[in-house]
Amino acid sequence: MNCSLLGTGENGLFNFDLNTLLFRIIAFVIAFTVHEWAHAFVAYKLGDPTAKNEGRLTLNPISHVDPFGMLLILFGPFGWARPVPFNAFHFRGNRRLGVVWVSLAGPLMNLLLAFLFMGAMWVLATTNITAAWPDWATRLVGETVKWSFMINVALFVFNMLPIAPLDGSKILRYLLPHRFDRFFDKIEPYGTFALLLLVFLPGLGFLIYQPYKWVMGAMLSLLG
Repeated sequence: MNCSLLGTGENGLFNFDLNTLLFRIIAFVIAFTVHEWAHAFVAYKLGDPTAKNEGRLTLNPISHVDPFGMLLILFGPFGWARPVPFNAFHFRGNRRLGVVWVSLAGPLMNLLLAFLFMGAMWVLATTNITAAWPDWATRLVGETVKWSFMINVALFVFNMLPIAPLDGSKILRYLLPHRFDRFFDKIEPYGTFALLLLVFLPGLGFLIYQPYKWVMGAMLSLLG
């Protein structure tokens, strides 16, 4: 259950910027941690103790954040968290559907976080809640909330792409009948190469950036 993120837009939404580094670190830690915890939680509820036994059924960021993956995403256009292990043979009921639910849990949790941070932005913009705060605290909270909103939207969109090893690939594969498994077995080894093309090949960024804009626009329209 890789939790990766590509830059969006021509220059990349998450390229290195010292002025926003602290806010993005906090936002990424929250987004990665809750994403991976959601995978572990759903797998455990379906009967698989693998993630729990490996200490992943926790909201402790240390258990989920990969230091190298975090460093890359802060200084470049991609990165990752530690994937949550699971064993579908332990799932109760339909195992293929179980894989779908476990895979869907992470991106959906990012979408939920995006809605929560969007609500926080609305509160900050329409109330005087920060009136008595020092300037540094107002900026810290405001910028962290803003970046958390954008990052969680981007994580949701990116992880739903049907490219291995992203969650969207597993969702599509296990929603389809068994007869398509051989097709996915053949193309999955090339998934990482395809993701690298999305990162570094000019002109392909729109495949992420356009859905990102659609989702963000739809959410912001709810605020009027």
